[in-house]
Amino acid sequence: MKSNTTKLANTFGLTMAILWVLCSAIVWLFPDFSLQLTSWWMHGMNLSAMGGRHLTLGNFLLGGIVAVVSAWVTGWVLGWSWQVVGEKNRE
Repeated sequence: MKSNTTKLANTFGLTMAILWVLCSAIVWLFPDFSLQLTSWWMHGMNLSAMGGRHLTLGNFLLGGIVAVVSAWVTGWVLGWSWQVVGEKNRE
């Protein structure tokens, strides 16, 4: 099962990397729509007070690294937890 834990973690990380690139592309191509969409997700909060968007290559890379690592760790913990619970259920 250990290899399945790593596979799940890798799948979570890869999925986040793909979503991060797609989301960043949408923010870059449609900044006003992205701000409006985020406002909808935040229950109508006025996000314009936070200032303009600052999508730079550095922000894209650092944010992506943090997001992918977080997703990988989440996938690993989920796989590990699944393994532990599964072993207890077999007893």
